[in-house]
Order: sequence, then structure tokens, then C-alpha cells
Amino acid sequence: MYASHGAKGYPVTTIFEYVDVSLPVPLDRAFTYRLPETLRHRVKTGCRVIVPFGARKLTGVVVHTHNTPPEVSTKEVLRLLDIEPVFEEKLLALGRWVADYYCAPLGEVLRTMAPLAGEVRHTRVWGLTDSGRDVARQLLMGEPGGDPAVEILRTLEHRALSESTLEHKFEGAKKLMKSLEKKGFVELEQNLAERDPLRAPAARLSVEFTGRPAGVKLTKAERELVAYLELYPGSHNLEVLDQAVKNAAQAARSLARRKLLQLTPIALKGDSAWAKPRHELSDTQRSAFTSIQSALDSAKYQTFLLHGVTGSGKTEVYLSAIEAALALGRGALLLVPEIALTPAAAGQFQARFGDQVSILHSAFNDSERAEQWRRLRNGTSKVGVGTRSAVFAPVAQLGLIIVDEEHDQSYKQEENPRYNGRDVAILRAREAGAVVILGSATPSLESRYNVERGKSCLLSLPDRVGGRPMPVVEIVDLREEFVETRKNALFSRRLVDAVQAKIDTGEQTILLMNRRGFSASVACRSCGERVQCVNCAIGLTYHRRDNRLLCHYCEYAQRVPEKCPKCGSDHVYFIGSGSEKVEDELHRHFPKARIARLDRDTVTGKNHYEQILGGFREGNYDILVGTQMIAKGHDIPNVTLVGVINADIGLGMPDFRAAERTFQLLTQVAGRAGRHQLPGTVVIQTINPDHYAVRCAALQDYDKFYEKELQFRRLMRYPPFAAMASILVRAEKQEDALALSGQIAHLLHDPGEGIKILGPAEAPVPRLKNEFRYQTLIKATSRPKLNTILKHLRLHAIQEKWPATALVIDVDPLSLL
Repeated sequence: MYASHGAKGYPVTTIFEYVDVSLPVPLDRAFTYRLPETLRHRVKTGCRVIVPFGARKLTGVVVHTHNTPPEVSTKEVLRLLDIEPVFEEKLLALGRWVADYYCAPLGEVLRTMAPLAGEVRHTRVWGLTDSGRDVARQLLMGEPGGDPAVEILRTLEHRALSESTLEHKFEGAKKLMKSLEKKGFVELEQNLAERDPLRAPAARLSVEFTGRPAGVKLTKAERELVAYLELYPGSHNLEVLDQAVKNAAQAARSLARRKLLQLTPIALKGDSAWAKPRHELSDTQRSAFTSIQSALDSAKYQTFLLHGVTGSGKTEVYLSAIEAALALGRGALLLVPEIALTPAAAGQFQARFGDQVSILHSAFNDSERAEQWRRLRNGTSKVGVGTRSAVFAPVAQLGLIIVDEEHDQSYKQEENPRYNGRDVAILRAREAGAVVILGSATPSLESRYNVERGKSCLLSLPDRVGGRPMPVVEIVDLREEFVETRKNALFSRRLVDAVQAKIDTGEQTILLMNRRGFSASVACRSCGERVQCVNCAIGLTYHRRDNRLLCHYCEYAQRVPEKCPKCGSDHVYFIGSGSEKVEDELHRHFPKARIARLDRDTVTGKNHYEQILGGFREGNYDILVGTQMIAKGHDIPNVTLVGVINADIGLGMPDFRAAERTFQLLTQVAGRAGRHQLPGTVVIQTINPDHYAVRCAALQDYDKFYEKELQFRRLMRYPPFAAMASILVRAEKQEDALALSGQIAHLLHDPGEGIKILGPAEAPVPRLKNEFRYQTLIKATSRPKLNTILKHLRLHAIQEKWPATALVIDVDPLSLL
């Protein structure tokens, strides 16, 4: 819709009859719907609408309005959800770029960009079929009778109803509905409706009372609530109020619906325990900030790579940069790699900027995420803090984007749309004329190489804050340890002695074991058979606490077999170790120590992570053992020892980035030690002490690792010296997957100059979630050539009517598994 001007200068609104709607389905196209007359002057591009799609009702985004009737009959839009568009033109353009670059349907991209599912209530209702509607119309001509089935059909003629509503109206409705369904008169339909914002949990609502309503009839509970609010004026938490006044929550919601008092959501807060006092910037911090401030003042796009060793004070530079952006009237975004880091980051930033901060991450429920998104959209918040998807947050007058730990793999989404949050942040900043800061102690090779290519500016923080020393790193060769002790022990003698010494002095220890569970797999000593997942070609991991075997890909679980399922032998044994076994061994070695474990098995709720890490920070535990969740971003003053149980996990993975990831993980976890007054020590256990990734991590020498790894990448033509894409074909039947991958091979048999094709071949995990998988890797010296090939493959899949999920294209993959 747009406005033109008539002969007398009055605005004339153009009315559109049709809209093209992008839906969250795996189909790369928009769908045309007809607008009812009541909406033809109200719908705008970027608004959300509810539309019928087959038997379902879906929420989609209007991407085009027009008056061109389609060649086929169209269905009608059911409801408009937004008066003003949720996607401004720049965000829609960003969504189209993501969809095009990462070969993803636009509807799925837009669903990821706006976490507003919590504003729509999904219910299932009973409605009439066409034959049921014919019968109901005949019944309406007759006299009302006592047959409940007849009365149900009469009722459903007017509107669809939920099963609970029907059971309330008609006795035995559940049984009657099943009977009518068998006769083909009724069917279950999905119904979408706007969620009542006043139904938020009482703990998340604040009550504001302005005065007694005049001439309005109130219930007893409402009168008691009004009397209490008159006696105690001001703002009240509804949950607390409900404990003070009987039925206060119900009465407050009733009064709010009649506009007799105000219920407002309470802003979500970060963990204030992580807040740090402001301190003066060091000379190197000041130099980095001055460069950033100059770029902000120029209001032009600029990318900075802030390379600072662990403990160098990158966060204080971030805080100063955000202050500078806000002083210029511009908004800011801070991206952190994992949910685990968000409470700490949000706590620090809310302590500095107060209610101007909105927190965005997937641990919140749908309505909480929608509320935080709306705060940014309406300008209540100026600073967004969140994980990967926060890069799409609607920050007004965006002037600064910070990507902390920019190297982290979790910025890459592993499901559609397979975008990289760091790369999208750079593109968004470029389009907004904003500044980007990529911060890391171990920058990705691509980001560091972009400095050499002149695409970004390097800012260095080479020393820790206050001149504190880097930790002393020791490498323990587990091969020599075995020769000397004749024991295949989990902990070396050096590590045991170091942990005991820290317990004796009241200092704390972090131990990294980057594998979940108790044992990596279960096997038979007689025939060698390993117990595998029934859905995946992967061994099951033993979790002793639950006494079960678990697949970490599809969550399939089973009991531990007493006998080998293949040969019947009783000689079943466990192979390998995980974080759960490390915890168990620690209790055996240090029976008086207070030990906590932090991994996906112990963090099952939104607050569990904060409770465990907060307890460790407060000194309630002596030792914290965990997976990579404990390796980055944490600043705990009393941690003076870090132990790496097995530095070799990941080095042997069939992935060209294995060495880089190992170096980054070891360097990051080593940086947790000695960050404050007490010096730190790191003990790394490995059977590959001479591997350059392990050796460079022990030396904390990024430049040496960068040179070595870059030489390998240049020789093998891997990124950053080539653009890359992974093509995965999957199907439930192996012969179907082979046939489809054969078509891929035929299409790519002569790719042209500058293109290298690897495959197709079985994927490293050849069967996953009941689907057989074949992989093809494409390396190209030219990004446009690669994009052309990928579009050709997608077009082929559409023309040949492949199943919608059979072809998976991953552009710039970070994992080849």
C-alpha cells in the first residue's frame, strides 16, 4: 500500500487485492492470497498474516502487494497480525540476501529473523467437512432436538470449537466427535490466534494503578485488589501481589482487559553477579577504542578485528564502544557464541546501560523472546545482547555490531537457514553504515586473512590487564606416562599433584573433557561389535547416572545390554571416557573435594547453567569439570589451575578445520587460569605433544599457528583460498540416496575451470536420523561461479521434484560431518 495525491492534493490510498506471502515451509517460493475487502487498505509489505495452507493455518510475511490476479484460484487471508510492518525494508532486503547466499527458502529465513511465535497461539479445533456442512445446513431447517450429535453439528456450522469447549457444552462430546469423524462429518483443524499478552506469568507482570474507576461494577476480588492498591500505591509485581491479596492475579487481568489498570511486562535481567566495576582503559585498550570511536564518528562502515589475548580486557573496549555509539544516538548489538555466555554478558552490560539492554537467546520461552524483540523494535531498548539469531534484531539507528569470540563454530547454524551470524553481521553493518568489531583471542583464519587483504583493520591487545602474566603451560606426554607407570590412567601424576595442591591452598581448578557421558561407546570383547543407534550409523554413548546408552544425534536411548546383541557373549565392556567419568574419578582421587560438572547433561533448564557457574564463582566448589561450555568467556578470580584431560579429542576428525578448532579450544581454556592476582598454571595431557596445534597453544603463540595453518590451507586450496560448499543428499532408502547423488555427480561432471569436485561419497556419518547420506564438496576460486553451480543444483531438484528435504546445501561449512 502507498499513498499518491489527487487533483486537490489530498492523499489517495492505493488498494491492493492480492499479496504474495512467504511461508515457513521448505519450498523456495512465495504464495499468492486474496485480501478480504476489510484488509485491502491496511496490509503493507513486511506485515505478518495468518493464511490457510493445505489443512493447516500458517503465519507468513507479506513480501509483495499487487493487483495482478494469478492464473489459479486463490485462498483468502484469514487475519492480519500487524498494523505496522515487523520487517522494515532493510531487514527484508537482508532476509532476501541470506536466502539467496545460503540457498534457503525465504520463509524459513524470515521465521528465524523474527522470534514472534509467542504472539500467536496454536490450538486444534473441530470443524465441519464439506459433507458435514451439508448435513448441518439440512438440520438447521428442522426443529432443535435432543440428539447431542445433531446439536454439535448445528453448533459447528457457526464456528469451529476446541474439544474442551465441546465437552463443556455437550456431555460425552469426545466419544461423539470420534463417531462423527468416522462418518466424515468433522475433522480436526489447526487454529492460529493472537496470544493474549495479559496471560504472561504473574512473576513477569507489573501492576500499575492510577485511580478508582467510577461507576463500574466490580467483583469482590476486584474490589479487594483496588482497595489494596489505594492503600499501597505504586508499581507491584503481580506474583507478589497475588500472595498478599486473594485471587489478585485473576482480578488484575480482568481489570486490565477493561483498561481499569495497567499490566506491563517486566524487563528480563542478566545476572548482576557478573557485573564488573568500570576501570580506566590501558594504553593498548585506549588505542583500540580511539580507532573505533573515529570510525563511529565518521558514520561509515568499517570492520575491526580486535585480537586480544585471554584476559586482555576486550569487554571493557566493547562497553566503551557501545557508550560512544549511544552518545551519537545510534543503537548497538552484541553477539555472543553460546546461550551459556549470555547471562554473564547481559549482567555486565545491564549494569552499565540499565533498561536500554534487551536480551535475546533461545533459552527464553516464545513470549519472552517476542517481548525482548518488541522492546528493540519500538525503541525502548537501544542495545541488544544475544546469540546467533540476535544479528537480525530490529535495533533502531544501528551504529555498532560486536561479535565476541568471532571464531566460534556456534555462530554457524546447522539447520535451515544455514547462515553464519558473524558474516551476516558484517553484511548488515555494511548496509547500515555501521561499525563491526570482531573480537577473539584466537581469530578464525578467514577473519585474520581478511586483514591482509585489506578488508578489515587489526587492533591488538597483546598483554593482560594490569600487566598480569599469562599462565604457565605444561604438556604431559601420556605415552611416556604409560611407560613409566604401566597404567592407562585418566589423570597423570602431574595433574593429580597440581589439583591436590590447589585444594590445599583453597584455590580453584577447571578441568576440560570435551566429550559428554561416562564412556564413549560399548563393545563386545568376543566379536568386536559396537552397540550402535538404531537410527544412526554412530555408536551409543554410555551415561551411567541414567544407566542408559544415548545417541547424541537423535536422542535415541536404550538400556545397557547384558549380552552382546550380535553373538550373545557376556563380555561386554565400555570404551573411552567422558565428562561424567572424569567427575567420578575426581571423587575417587579427592574424596573431600567439592566437585561440580557443567555439560549438556547437567544443564537441562534455563537457570541450571547460572546456578552451577554462579556457585563455582562464589567458592562453593573446588573443581569444575565440563565440556567446551567451560572453555571460554568466563572470568573467575580464584581459578589458578586448568587441566585438559585429553587434548587429542577432535584432532583426528575428518575435517580440514580440526587443527584450528583444537588450537582455539586449548588456548581459550588455558586463558581461564590466573586472570586476577594469583598466577595460573595449565596442564595439557596429550599423546600428540609435537602436533603444531598443541605446541602453539601451549606457547600461546597465535601468529606461529596462523602461519603454519595458512600454509596448509594454501597448499590444499581450502578456505580462505577457495569458496566452499557442502552438498548433502539424504533419503530414507539407501538406493534413493544413491540415485539422487548419482544425479549430482552427472550435473557436476564438467564444472569448468577453477572448480574442484570431491565426491559424491558416503558422508562421515553415513546414516543419521533414519536417513542415508551422501556428500559432495565443491571448492571454487570464484564465488560467483560457486553460486551459479548451487543455483543450478537447486533448480534441478525442483524440476525433478525431489523431496523438499532431500537436498541440503551448506555454503561456507564449518563442519563436514
